[in-house]
Amino acid sequence: MRSITYFHKTVQFPDKPEKKRFFARLQNGDWEPCTFQNIARLVDAKTTFIDIGGWIGVTPYWAAQIADNVITVEPDPVCFGILKEMQPENCGEVRVINAALSEDDVLVLHSVGGGFGSSETSALIADDDGEAIRARTVTIAALQDMARTERLCFKIDIEGYEYRALDQFRTIDRMRTAGVLLAVHPQILFASLTGSRLSRVLRTMTATIGLIRSLKGFRLDNPSAIWTALRKSIARREFRGFDLLFVAREGSR
Repeated sequence: MRSITYFHKTVQFPDKPEKKRFFARLQNGDWEPCTFQNIARLVDAKTTFIDIGGWIGVTPYWAAQIADNVITVEPDPVCFGILKEMQPENCGEVRVINAALSEDDVLVLHSVGGGFGSSETSALIADDDGEAIRARTVTIAALQDMARTERLCFKIDIEGYEYRALDQFRTIDRMRTAGVLLAVHPQILFASLTGSRLSRVLRTMTATIGLIRSLKGFRLDNPSAIWTALRKSIARREFRGFDLLFVAREGSR
């Protein structure tokens, strides 16, 4: 195992040579600093942190050191294996569920780069050289029932499927949930659509508005992230991803 300290906490990871550059960025504090700032802001010893898209444990095992407990959902079979391998080597309670967020009975997932284990596993787009699996699923309602505490915090990073999970987002308990960290991937949705470029651009923008509205009842804490992503998208003539933070409205908790 490899011990990595980032944002004042230490996590034990399997020593994967192919992740060397990523681990260096993580240890230097260069990888998504706002994510950890927001987790620290919203999670405490009375919170169940529900991490949908646990990848290789970067956020769930970090958050486990401040949360009452963590539930992490990961359908990618390689990443799930890494998450399980990390369990006995790290402090804090992390429950690892091999599933994808969906109300469907199964969800087809596609790997990127010829195999699973990447952070880019997606239910929306396929790689010509990749693989596909049928993943079992779990719902927001089921995850909330599993939570040990009344107070919840969600992190959702599901590589474009957030556009297909609006019904699930509407079931997030607004009274129990301190906040939702949501990664938005318009570039993946755009790549999954057919038709003219203009049509796909308009449909992607409309879908993004609908995605944001699906979290009605929370307050969007960082609307500037949308405008920053829009400016970058226009400048580069391609959609750019961005992270949104939704927090409980005053008086709702």
